[in-house]
Formats: sequence, structure tokens, C-alpha cells
Amino acid sequence: MIDRIMDRIAWGLSVIGAFVLLLMLVVTIADVVADKLLQLPFPGATELIMSIMPISVCAFLLSVQVKKRHIVIDLLVNRLSPKARVLLQLLTQPCGLFLFGLLTWLTVPMAIHSVKIGEHTGGNVGVPMYPAKVMIPIATGLVTIQLIIELVRTLGQLKNPPAAAEKICEITDDDNT
Repeated sequence: MIDRIMDRIAWGLSVIGAFVLLLMLVVTIADVVADKLLQLPFPGATELIMSIMPISVCAFLLSVQVKKRHIVIDLLVNRLSPKARVLLQLLTQPCGLFLFGLLTWLTVPMAIHSVKIGEHTGGNVGVPMYPAKVMIPIATGLVTIQLIIELVRTLGQLKNPPAAAEKICEITDDDNT
């Protein structure tokens, strides 16, 4: 059940990330076209792109972790024994847990402060910065939760490691992997 919840949250954040990427694309194209054809740059385009870029990056973090689409060195990892793979995960998952937990812990006060003061970008057009500063601890906090779930599962695999044929990560076009 927890997997289904995390999948749905990851999907929702991915939709937000895709929308933000589309918005960045439209604003960039509008800025370039307006500047080159009309010699009139799109006011606030740079500020808007700057303020929503962290949202576009952070929105996909949970999906990458849930679907195991992060970069791994398959050539090396898949040659290890099942027990060695579990031990390797027991080294990497606590490191990720520490780093993402630390990021969450350090960015929550920044996000709260940003919302309290209504932080905006400088320049010609003031674009709110607080949505991006709120998204960072949300995304890193959710990845931290996912890493805790994965670490608990990995600890359970110490007694019964997965079969030798099972791979850590397999890249396919099918979303059901």
C-alpha cells in the first residue's frame, strides 16, 4: 500500500514538473521570438525561468527514486553476488538517507522564512521565489521517506537475498518495471 501511495505522489509531482518544464519552454520561446522579431524582450522571462527551475528539477526526484531510474553502474553491480548487492545497497541507502535528510532539515527553515517574507526576485519584474523554496524540502523529504522504505526492505533481504538473475536496475521502455 505504501508503494502505491508513493507512486501516486511521484506521479503528481512528475505532472507538476512536466508542466513547469512546458512553461519554461513557452516563456523561453516567447522571449526569443519577441526579442528577435519585435526587438521587445519578454519582461520578466529570466526571472520567471530562474524562479521555477528548482521546481522542475525537484519535482522529478521522487519519481526517479521510486522507479529506480537513477544512474547505476550496471556493468559492475550486476556482476556482484546477490548478497554483495544487498550489502552495497546497505552502504548507499544510508548515505542517500543522510544527504537527503540533511537537505530537508536545512531547507525547511529557508522555505518557511521565504513564505513569511513573500520573497520575490529582483529586477524589472518581481517573481515569487517561495514556491521553489517550498518545493525543495518537500521533494527531498519525500525522497528521504522513500529511502527509509527501501532501507527497511534491504535489511529484510539480508536473510533472503534476491535471486542471482535479478538485476538492480534494468532500463526498459515499459513503465511497469
